[in-house]
Amino acid sequence: MKKLTPLFALTIFFLLFQLSTVKVFSQNAVIKGTVKTVDGKAVDGASVSIKGETSGVITDGNGAFAISVPHGKLIVISGIGYQTVEIKPVFGKELSVELIRANGNLDEVVVVGYGSQKKVNLSGSIVALKGESLARRNTLQTSQALQGMAAGVTVTSNNGKPGKENTSIRIRGIGTINDNNPLVLVDGVASSVDAVDPNDIESISILKDAASSSIYGSRAANGVILITTKRGKSDKVMVTYKGSVGFTKPLNLPKNATAWDYMTLYNEANGNDLRNDAGVAGGAVYSTDKINTWKNATDRDAYPNSDMIRETYKNTAAQTQQYLGFSVGNGKFNSNTSLNFTMQNSNLPNTDYKRYGIRSNNSYTVSKYLEFGFDLSSRNTHINDAAPGTEIEGMLRQPAIYPTRYSNGVWGSSYAGTPHTMQTIFDKLNMRYEDYQEILARIYTKITPFKGMQFLFSYTPKINTDAYKGVTKQTSLYDYKTGVVIYKPSALASMYETRDVTNENDLNALATYTKSIGRHDITLLSGYQYLTNNFNELYGSRQGNNFQQFEEINAYDPTGQITNGYTTQWALQSYFGRLNYAYSGKYLFEANVRYDGSSRFANGYKWGIFPSFSGAWRFSSENFMNNINWLQNGKLRASWGKLGNQSGLGSNYPFAMNIATNRYTVFGGVLNPGYAPVNYALNDITWETTSMIDLGTDLSFFKGKLEVSFDWFKKQTENILLNMAIPGVMGYANSPKQNAGSVENKGYDITISHNNTIGKFYYKVTGILSDVKNQITNLGGLGPQINGTHVLQVGSPIDAYYGLQADGLFPSFKDARTYPVAQFGKLQGGDVRYKDLNADNKITGSDRVVLGNPIPRYTYSLDLYTAYKGFDFALFLQGVGKHDSYDAGWDAYPFQNASTLLVQHLDRWSEANPNPNATTPRLSINQQSNNLQPSSFWLINAAYLRLKNIQLGYTLPAQLVKKAGIADVRFFVSGNNVVTWSKMPVGIDPESPESTNNYVPILSTYTFGVEIEFL
Repeated sequence: MKKLTPLFALTIFFLLFQLSTVKVFSQNAVIKGTVKTVDGKAVDGASVSIKGETSGVITDGNGAFAISVPHGKLIVISGIGYQTVEIKPVFGKELSVELIRANGNLDEVVVVGYGSQKKVNLSGSIVALKGESLARRNTLQTSQALQGMAAGVTVTSNNGKPGKENTSIRIRGIGTINDNNPLVLVDGVASSVDAVDPNDIESISILKDAASSSIYGSRAANGVILITTKRGKSDKVMVTYKGSVGFTKPLNLPKNATAWDYMTLYNEANGNDLRNDAGVAGGAVYSTDKINTWKNATDRDAYPNSDMIRETYKNTAAQTQQYLGFSVGNGKFNSNTSLNFTMQNSNLPNTDYKRYGIRSNNSYTVSKYLEFGFDLSSRNTHINDAAPGTEIEGMLRQPAIYPTRYSNGVWGSSYAGTPHTMQTIFDKLNMRYEDYQEILARIYTKITPFKGMQFLFSYTPKINTDAYKGVTKQTSLYDYKTGVVIYKPSALASMYETRDVTNENDLNALATYTKSIGRHDITLLSGYQYLTNNFNELYGSRQGNNFQQFEEINAYDPTGQITNGYTTQWALQSYFGRLNYAYSGKYLFEANVRYDGSSRFANGYKWGIFPSFSGAWRFSSENFMNNINWLQNGKLRASWGKLGNQSGLGSNYPFAMNIATNRYTVFGGVLNPGYAPVNYALNDITWETTSMIDLGTDLSFFKGKLEVSFDWFKKQTENILLNMAIPGVMGYANSPKQNAGSVENKGYDITISHNNTIGKFYYKVTGILSDVKNQITNLGGLGPQINGTHVLQVGSPIDAYYGLQADGLFPSFKDARTYPVAQFGKLQGGDVRYKDLNADNKITGSDRVVLGNPIPRYTYSLDLYTAYKGFDFALFLQGVGKHDSYDAGWDAYPFQNASTLLVQHLDRWSEANPNPNATTPRLSINQQSNNLQPSSFWLINAAYLRLKNIQLGYTLPAQLVKKAGIADVRFFVSGNNVVTWSKMPVGIDPESPESTNNYVPILSTYTFGVEIEFL
């Protein structure tokens, strides 16, 4: 036998080896791995696929995946908001993949009216916010998290009382003299922004221009806010928990001057009031010895030096927020259910806020043709309010010389010798209890008969129940030494209860058809909505209760009790449609139309049609841009639309005259009951209409590292409903509603964002600037409508500040008395000097002019977010560049109507300090007619910059917590409303209302929390 040569043997071995490896590697292997961010967080829902194939898997809540991969194939891993990664797997080795945040995402899907679109295909002006960015602010109310987050959206909150923050949202200015609130839809159902826990939100879309909003027609004149809540995801089970505890502090409290300063300046004010015509001041009320004794005393029971505001407010108050979410999905059934609880104690005693909520979104896919859904949400809110009336005002007025509470616990009295408001709050003498409940169920069916065609039918019944209980108790006062009664009330204890129930039924039917033909993409939508609203109120009150601890109406005397109630209804029926067309992804067109009919108008005026058109050109997709690598997306937008508003009607039947049933007349010498119309009404009133033009551009540079969005708009509101006088000979005293006014808003929004990843360090900086100019263009022939310090007049902003032009203070008695222009009363040094604008040598109403603008301008914000390994840091600044406010009330006028003296009043004009630019005029007790005239002297600059939020977080390494059955743990500390820079007087916030008499200071909030996602 011939021997094998070494070369032949090696050849046989090589062939056998190749055959074996072909057999081995022609088989698939299962590759397992985890996907995380560069800072260690698991990426849920990332797509893992084989390159060149369409099928794949997605990561679970822990970022884990397992996929069968043929030999030699690459794995492609991508996620929304992250850069795509390609990896060559090593068989038998588990992968650990880090995704880097994408610098821009043109494929991001944005919720729009009755649907969704890719962000890149939008032709209207829409701001899209992710729910996680709002939840990161860690606010109790969603509306507070919105402040400064979107260009063109102004959010103000001017009350620090829990649950009663009085937050207002304005989209692109104030368009009407009536209701300016935007339409808020939660999963397509009308609601409020604060009806949703921030942690339940998947996304928020703010429709700013008419083209985006007109699909909602008569309710969209003030813009639309679409809130989409979280839903279950297929093939996933997720349990999440977020909890935080913290405390609040008043951001800025008024501060009383000392008792001895009060007495010294009271003497000065009294001397000014009694000053004779020779300029000699009158006598003192408090002697120098008394003032010195008071100042040097150690017995503060006998010589009080109180500051009721600061003694009543607690320095800190506790709060907590708890959230638990469950999400499941198996391809057929998807569900997301959450429970939330919020509690906030007020810095005012016996005042607190509690909210409980549950939300469950469920869907079941029967087949590719049919899907059913059932969504349920319920929230319950309870508020205890120990200062529902003028208690804050009472504390602000209490001078330091009156005791609040003696050292033995006995209460002091007010300046009038009655129980003061601090006792009212501590002893719960005037309590208001409020309970709010909302429950709704949304049932829907989605039918897809063939590819591209879809029908959606939904029905949502909603019930809101509001209950109010007010309890007023009476108490005596006692001498703190002897215990003898020094005050006994003459009024009776009283109580009232109110029940408001609103039933709303919302029926919707939608049909959507999508078709692509070559380079042409077409989407058609048509829909129908029928909405009914029924409101009922029941009220009852009684007086007299010898056992005041029983806070039930049955414990009160029924003699003289009052009961009443009423029911009112309205309905809205609508037909609407939309056409979207795109050619080659670069020429975009959209048309919307809505036809609304409202029961709140008379026959012949019920229906209104609201169309819109928008177009966009993605010039970055043109061939001539192929060699420009630094611009990834460039788009020009233009839109026009018409919207409606019926919120200014004042009632549900403004076209009908009110008939009184308690009118009596004499026939044949006998008094007979009768009926008569008491208010005249015009039946030809109709919708307020708003037309808007919007021109905008969206730019993305350097692979999405720099993004710019700019919009210019002009909004014209016409047919504004005004109360117009009618001839007296008609026999009616009212001024019925008429379509007469118009208002114009012009402005711009700009957003600039930069983000980048350097190694494992990620950062994103976003700056926002908006401005709007508002003016009334028509008042139906009416002249200036003056209301205190405000005016409505053509050519001025809505509610512009109106009054006299101040020209400083008179430097001396002689200057005041020799001033040739007649003002008000006998003038002295330190009185406000006014400009005689019409040169008639007297100051009258004819000298009044527009002084300022109460509508904020140049609203801006700066948002910084960074992440490095497990750490993340966020800083959010927000402010207003130009805003006028007016200083009025007890904080402006010391001693008026027995009010107190605050520290800012120490900077006043006096003979010892004859400063014509002092912040407070000469002091007076009861001769302030000249200085209290509405004027520019009291106008203040309310521009501000606020550190709205600062937060530091740390996410534990996944390998550390995985053994405990936990996918992700993040700890954080956060502060909201941390510090404010402004020129406001002490104790007044830039967002506070014009008159701070009953103003509760805005709160700073500091919290510590944890977020956990379980395996």
